[in-house]
This record gives sequence, C-alpha cells and structure tokens, in this order.
Amino acid sequence: MSAFLDRTSVDKLIRSSRERSQSKHSLTSSTRNPILRLQADEIIHRNERFLDQAGGAAAEVDKSALLPSRSRYCLLITDADGIVIESYAPEGVEAEFQRSGLVRGAVWDERVAGTNGIAMAMQSGRVLTVRGGEHFYDCFHQLSCSSAPLTDAQNNLIGTITLVGSLHRRPEEHALCEQVVRRASRQFQTRLFRNFHADKLTGRVLSQDLEQNRIFETLVACDEDGVIISHLPLWRDAARPTEHQGLAGRYISDLKNLKISLRGPAVVPPKRKVLHPDKPRLPARIDKDATLGRLIAEGGGLPVLAERARKLVAHRVPLLICGAAGTGAGRFARALLEDQNLDTPMTLTLDAAHSGTETDLAEALKSLDFLSDYPVCDIAPTLILKNVETLSAEAQAVLERYLDSSRADSGSKAHPPVVLFTAGKPWLQLESDEGIPRNLLYLLAQSVVELPPVTERDCETVLANVIAESFDTAIEIAENALDVLTGYHWPGNRREMLAVLREAVICGNGRRINVTDLPARLLAPREESSKALTRASLRDALDSTNWNVTKAARLLGKSRATLNRWIASEGLQRPE
Repeated sequence: MSAFLDRTSVDKLIRSSRERSQSKHSLTSSTRNPILRLQADEIIHRNERFLDQAGGAAAEVDKSALLPSRSRYCLLITDADGIVIESYAPEGVEAEFQRSGLVRGAVWDERVAGTNGIAMAMQSGRVLTVRGGEHFYDCFHQLSCSSAPLTDAQNNLIGTITLVGSLHRRPEEHALCEQVVRRASRQFQTRLFRNFHADKLTGRVLSQDLEQNRIFETLVACDEDGVIISHLPLWRDAARPTEHQGLAGRYISDLKNLKISLRGPAVVPPKRKVLHPDKPRLPARIDKDATLGRLIAEGGGLPVLAERARKLVAHRVPLLICGAAGTGAGRFARALLEDQNLDTPMTLTLDAAHSGTETDLAEALKSLDFLSDYPVCDIAPTLILKNVETLSAEAQAVLERYLDSSRADSGSKAHPPVVLFTAGKPWLQLESDEGIPRNLLYLLAQSVVELPPVTERDCETVLANVIAESFDTAIEIAENALDVLTGYHWPGNRREMLAVLREAVICGNGRRINVTDLPARLLAPREESSKALTRASLRDALDSTNWNVTKAARLLGKSRATLNRWIASEGLQRPE
C-alpha cells in the first residue's frame, strides 16, 4: 500500500472491500475466471471519451515512458468506471496476463472484480498497491497491482493507471512501481491544470515538512495582477499543511515559507497592487418597498435614526444597535446592509448567546481581517455580532484585541470591514450594567443607534409589517380587534406582537383575527353597553369558528341554546 497510509488504514480498506465483495456483491473467491469483458464497440466509445477528457494522447501514461525495457509488467489504463481502455504487456508474455483478465475491455469494478488495486484507487482517491492475498479472488493471489487515480483540473476522477507484476518481486520493485504511477498521475493532472488555465499565469508552490520528511506541492493559477484564482493540491492523503490552506484570493508575492515556481509571461511574481478604499457612497434615497423603507414607515424617530446609521455604515464605523428586547435590532442591521448591497453570502453572523462563541468569533475576526486586505470580487467583508451583552469573558478579550488593533490600521485596509453589533438592552442599561467592561463597551459603541419601543411607533404600521414578514397569506384584523391591539402597551415589543398574532391566527379561522381570538391578557375592561358587547362578541365568535355554533358557544362560555336565541334575536344568518 501507499507509504502515506498507515497499517491500520490499509487493513481497514482491505477488510471493508472484502466484506462488500462477499456480503454485498455476493462474489465467490474461488471463481476461476471472474473478469468480464465488454464488446469492442463499447471500448472504442469509452477510449474516445477518455481521450477527450485527457485532452488527446497523454504522454504521461505512454507505455514507452512507464514500462522499462525487458520488463515483465503489464500497464493498464482504465476510465472512471474501471473499464480497461488500453492494455500493454511485454512481448512474449501477453497470454500470461490475458489469462488473468488484464486486457482491453476488462471490467475491474469492485462489484465484479472484488478487491483489487484499480477499484480501491478509484474509491479512495489514493495511490496504492494491492498484493497477493489482499485480492479477493484466489486466482489473483500471485499478482501485485500498483494503481493511481487520474484526475482532471478540477480533481474529478476520469480514470486510473496501473502496473501489474508478479508478487514474487523484490520489495524495491514494488516501491518503484508505486512511485512510477504516482509520478505519472501527478504529471497528468499538472498538464490538464495548465491547459485549463492556459490564459493565466500558472505555477507551483512547495513546502517541506521536516518531521514527516515530505514535500507538499500545490498548483496555482493567477490573474494578471498575481492574485491566486485557483489552486489544486497534488498530494492524495488527508494531510492539511497550513501553508497551503486558503490560497484563493491571496497575492502570489505575499506567500511566505513557500517555494514558488511560475510558468507564464511573468519572470518574477508580480507585486501586489496597493488598493485605496473608495469614497463612501450612499443610495440617493431609501427604497420604500425595501426592508429599511418599511421599518422607517413605523415612525417613532426611525427615519432620522436610519439616515444616521446609513452614513455610519457607509464610512465603515463600528455600529452598536441597541434597544429593549424585541425591538428588532437584528432585522434593522440586516436592513442597513441590504440598503447598501452589503448583505451577501459572505456576511458573517454570530450569536454571542450560543456556547463556543469565543472560538467562532476568533475565526470570524481572522477571516474579516484577511478579507479586508485580500477582498474577493470587491465585496466588503461584513460581520453581525448579535446579543453582545452576553459575550463570555474570553470572547470579550478576543473582540477587544481586534477592535483595538483595527482602529489603528483601518486606513491601510483595501476594503475596511463593516461591523455591526446588536444588544437586547437600552443604552442606559448597558452603561449601568457590569456585563461589558467599560473599555470594551466604548470600543463596541463607537457609534450607537437605539431603536424605539413599539409604543412609540405607529402601531398599525408595525402590525402590518409583522404580518407581512411572518405570514404567507394576508391576514385581516377586525376593527374591534385592531382597537385592542393598538391600545395594548406591548412590553415585549415586536417579538410579543408576533407571538400574539400567531396565537390569534391559530385559534381563529386562519384568515381574520377577531377579538375572541386574542389572548385574555390583551382584553381590558370596556365601557360599551352589554347589548353592544354581546352583538360584537357573538359576531366574532361565529366568524372565528366558521359558524360552528357549538364551538362559538364554548368560546363565549354560554350554552348552545342561549347562543341560538341570541342569533335569532340579532337576526343573524349564516353567510353563503
């Protein structure tokens, strides 16, 4: 097996494959001639498809380059299905290999051929050798097969290359076969990568791990400014050397501790251009139909607050959005980003109330810092950190270090980040609490926007917005129910309003909210006459229950007979 697979991994792969061959594929190890062969027409078709994927004749897998003179090795090239499309055997020993199924058209899929080098190289994506008794079928126990996957510029499997020889060779020969197919596989993929990026500057970046005595190599393609736009590792095990991670978007000349060799029009790595941030630009006006436009229609000073917040975000000033719990700080933050086309899939959002935030926050801030220097597609890096008042002491220390350092070098950033914080407390309460240290609080609150409670806004507009945001179908509110909703003081703000509306819709008919559908805590004593109250309550109860008299009587706490008398006295009729 490959030197990069430990013995435990080897045994696990072999054992798993042999178990599948016997239990899942129902194969018998004593079968004498197990390998199936396809018709010539099908082989020609598969060969043409392979050549098309490989960009024509592949010199890296040519028999003259891989088979030593007077060797007794067979060379097999398969497609991605494990079908042999080319088979080369030394003169005079062709029949010996053909008896083992090492011929064009042979099917080496595990489901047919059991445990073998070709199938395992395709499944594991590794360079490996299957020897003797590791094969499933007894008739292959005298063979040693070294196989390597052949992949294209995007790491998609398109075939394999295999050297097959006698098991009774010197250990050095087995190791040599594995090195030969590994080198051929790497050269094959390198050519396809360079062909795919023929109009780009391509090269290799190498690093050495002295402890493992290994060299790691990655192919890279750069644009005309030297920014890496694509990279492809050439090792096939699970190793993840840090120097080779996160290369996309970085400038080739900025890579440290890596040996770089380029191929293309540039002799030396191009220097990174110094980018200067653009002057802040704001949309001329807020779109009334956008989220921010609908929010400021609620009044309560929100139009002034929104304009102020827009300017601060445009100038990349860290912004703290606070207010009583449920006032919608998170929604307001998203609306600000949407207003300036900053709400992208790359926006990072973290909730400080969740466990493990300090680790996630450290990674997010590191990513934010990197994207500020090496922006992707000119998209400004953005972070929303919710519920900052619940940050742990460790997370507070991480955030303080970042804000302190970023304030010092913000002018040198190619794209300064947009950082928004939200808190579920008013500003005075944040100042008086001891949850956030003073030195961090004023770094967080370099600018503050405090959202007004629902009682200071136009309640009807807030109700309409909450319904539009939270319900798929239009919900009608009866006039007397609207009086109750707009007259309520809403201590839980928008959050409580949504809960009340959802409860009313579920308990009513799903289309119209009536007084009888509202929770009892909202129903204050009324000055109306008993008769007027009875008439309104009766109509609401019948409407909410789709004129099911039994259910309406239960809602009002009356008997069915009493309800029928009321219906008759009021002259009410079931709607058509």
